[in-house]
Amino acid sequence: MKIVQITAGAGGRICGSCLHDNALVRTLRQRGRDAVLVPAYVPTTSDEENVAEPIVVMGGVNVFLQQKSSIFRRTPRWIDWFFDRPVLLRALSRWSGNTRPADLGPLTVSSLQGEEGCQRKEVYRLAEW
Repeated sequence: MKIVQITAGAGGRICGSCLHDNALVRTLRQRGRDAVLVPAYVPTTSDEENVAEPIVVMGGVNVFLQQKSSIFRRTPRWIDWFFDRPVLLRALSRWSGNTRPADLGPLTVSSLQGEEGCQRKEVYRLAEW
């Protein structure tokens, strides 16, 4: 059985969830389990060996753009691929402190709606992966 741990990345910042999930997956692997750590939104950062996969699911830029404009809900994969690049997500996450939490309410509700929300394309892509 494959164990997939999806964790919200913190870009270039150290975050408790990233550290915990990184240690969990590393320990599972040491005990012979088939486990992977998959970053969501932005790449993870760890103060130890980072065992995360080199991909990012539900890329933060794509999720945001799909919430703000219906055009991005229909873009071809190659455009989404560009916005999902870990190096771009890391660079842009430097400004994430400028995000007003009050602006994230509709995005949160839409994300929780899954395939009925504005991010359905990302939900389907995650399911295919």
